[in-house]
Amino acid sequence: MFNIKKIIFIGFFLFNFNLIFADDEEAINKDVKEAVEKNLAILEGELDPREWGIRSGCINKNRIRSIRFIDDQHAILKTLGRKKVLLTMKKECRGIKRNGYVMQVRGHQLCARFDRLEVMDIGVTCAIESLEPYVEPVVD
Repeated sequence: MFNIKKIIFIGFFLFNFNLIFADDEEAINKDVKEAVEKNLAILEGELDPREWGIRSGCINKNRIRSIRFIDDQHAILKTLGRKKVLLTMKKECRGIKRNGYVMQVRGHQLCARFDRLEVMDIGVTCAIESLEPYVEPVVD
């Protein structure tokens, strides 16, 4: 009889212990979510595209140090002043990361909605949808 009471007590304790941690985990997740939303709201208010050299969706070609595609639709532009810009294509541009590209620009600026990138060896051209400030996420 003593063993049964002991098992019931231990089971009851473990059940309540899990509930306590489940509540704590939900509270922590809620706090983290709120903190992330707050930081995003602050960043959206603070990020001025002009500080990245972006004006009216365009960036001067002379400001671009390098362009590295992270997939077939997004690239990171490193610019003068150690700023980074996120370039997003209108749709997936198959092969651009693997094969490389040739810029087809008008004038001395790279502009969203007007300029295109041509995939090397394939010849497909893809339109640029946007150029936006990019900030590396900080991992604690």
